Amino acid sequence: MTCLWLGATAYADEPVDPFEESDAAALFAMEEALVTVASRYAQTTREAPAIVTVITAEQIRARGYRTLAELLRGLPGITVTRSKEGRTLAWFRGAIAPDNSKFLLLVDGVPWYDGVYQHAWIDAYLPLSIVKQVEVIKGPGSAIYGTNAFAGVVHVVTWQADDIEGGYGRAEGGSAYTVGATVMAGGRVAAGDDPVRAWSYGRVYDTLGDGLDLTPKGETNVHGANPVRAVNAGARVSWRGLSVRYDHVDYRHSYLTKPQGTLWEVWGESADEAYLAYRNEFLAARWDVRLGRNLTLAPHAFFQEYDNPGVYGWLSDPQTTVTTDTGGTTTASTELVSTLVDAEKHTLRYGVGLDLEARPAPSHLTVAGLGFEGVRILTLEDKVYEDPAPETDPDPSFYTPPGTDAHGVYAYAQHTWTALYWLELTAGLRGDYNLFGDWPFASPRLGVLLVPTSSTWVKLLYGRALRAPSARESLVQETGLDEDGLPVYTASNPDLVPEEINTVEAEVTWAWRGLTLRGATFYSRLTRIIDAGRGNNTYQNLDTLVTVAGTEAEATWSSDRLDAGLSWAWTWGRDQGLSIYGVPSHALHARATWQAVDGLYLSGNVDAFSRRHREEWAPGSGAEDGPAYALVDLSVATDRLAKGHVRLDASVHNVLNTEYEDLVYLDDANAVKNDERKYPNDIEGEGRLFMVGLEVEF
Repeated sequence: MTCLWLGATAYADEPVDPFEESDAAALFAMEEALVTVASRYAQTTREAPAIVTVITAEQIRARGYRTLAELLRGLPGITVTRSKEGRTLAWFRGAIAPDNSKFLLLVDGVPWYDGVYQHAWIDAYLPLSIVKQVEVIKGPGSAIYGTNAFAGVVHVVTWQADDIEGGYGRAEGGSAYTVGATVMAGGRVAAGDDPVRAWSYGRVYDTLGDGLDLTPKGETNVHGANPVRAVNAGARVSWRGLSVRYDHVDYRHSYLTKPQGTLWEVWGESADEAYLAYRNEFLAARWDVRLGRNLTLAPHAFFQEYDNPGVYGWLSDPQTTVTTDTGGTTTASTELVSTLVDAEKHTLRYGVGLDLEARPAPSHLTVAGLGFEGVRILTLEDKVYEDPAPETDPDPSFYTPPGTDAHGVYAYAQHTWTALYWLELTAGLRGDYNLFGDWPFASPRLGVLLVPTSSTWVKLLYGRALRAPSARESLVQETGLDEDGLPVYTASNPDLVPEEINTVEAEVTWAWRGLTLRGATFYSRLTRIIDAGRGNNTYQNLDTLVTVAGTEAEATWSSDRLDAGLSWAWTWGRDQGLSIYGVPSHALHARATWQAVDGLYLSGNVDAFSRRHREEWAPGSGAEDGPAYALVDLSVATDRLAKGHVRLDASVHNVLNTEYEDLVYLDDANAVKNDERKYPNDIEGEGRLFMVGLEVEF
């Protein structure tokens, strides 16, 4: 492959045949980050047929990242914001969505998203302390992964038994009464010629939250908090190519849109009594079977049980009733009307497949696969209880009949050909059929890698991707109506077809010793976008064209003492003649980690964003664009305590205590009632926070 030639020329003045320099290539591979996110097999970032960024565990620690959302916020071309329900969102290259449904989250190759909204979790849901590296693709990935790999793919690679060979523990705490602990252990047990490898982890996390005025309804949260709680546990066992993994996650947070005014009006404001919860059980198995030197087959299966209960309620303003009896005596009585919403969304996701990797010749590599995936609805409903005169068990106003199923099949193939020592070509195609609805979809990919010199490489890429309609968008039935006879909730539409994006992109990279300069550009056309709130109360495929374009420029420097980077991204887009909602046109990111003395690291991060477009989307509400803002984080860490077995770190987030807000999503941007904005406030960003952590190897 091309990377073999790159490795050889990194240590020689003249080009050489890549297939005769395996030793130098192996040395090069050790210097270059390897990723599997682009093609399902290990390759260097430069030969991957996608624009890939890798963040390692060392960088995560040094930069003080607490969540996957913070990591993504620091990458050019990604906008991180927040939903009114309290979930953190990531929008890749201007492809906005009310949920994280337009990028695909993988954990060790397994898709992690819910079975109702297709939402991928990037908050404190997954502990970064078990992460070896995070691989991020900006651009379409459906040619390999299918639905949701629409505008990006995030692959979280966790530590495994061979990486650990022992135990590890981390304790952390900080502002907002934040506490957390993670324990991880792994190793090998002799079992003949091939040992059994085992790895496990556990984690607990609890915080009162990150703001005094979070609710977008303009009412104060009297507890001054957004409580978040998480419990994680998992294990992996592998032997002779067979790997079985189980993960348990119980994550919950407050629901920001419930009314929160005075102490008298707040109902059960805690993570135990008023919350949205995400309880997941993941089970995945894969068996890599080598058939000779050049062919590998890998049957695999996954199962996910997703339970999303939500409980939230409020007391209305006191209501006074005046009555007059027959004697003319007037009496007044005052009472509170309480409302409680009990939401339950319980689904199963499952799938089986077979992957193939073949190397018919040294300059050719083929990956292919086929499979079956399904979703089964166990419970999907909202029930509303009101006092006085409560119903024992009211009919749901939002539901899907239990036992509803949706299935789909897929097949894909991708071939890479090293045509010349300076030219590599990739072509791939995936077909998906009938997950929600009745539709076929083809996702092609084309890639050209040019290596004119040992220090320069160029990528030219094209891809088409899809996002299938979710269960929420296509399967929910409405029974509750408002005073105008319209559904209380947005109505689903069984006739929806997948969203589509077509993207062309290019990347040029030049590297010399510790300096790397990179430039990239892209152009995307989005069609059949699934949306609601633009003229009716039903999900629909819009017949408008959305166009997005952008440019990135990045410079990084790495030496024995300094690891620094500076990047800038420009994003331009038009949706129905308007600027892309909520996405800053310009973003600047600066990173630096300096090893002051052996084992002592000082780091600083700066993320700056221009204004975010909204005013033209909300002319009737008086809502302005989101103002520009910048966030500064500082951290210090040492890994030389107790002969390197103990690590201590401390970080300050939002050092300048910058006040900023995340915009309410566009469906609500212009929503008005009684001449007032439905959501008078945006969602207040996190203020200055302090965190400390202690890690111990054993």
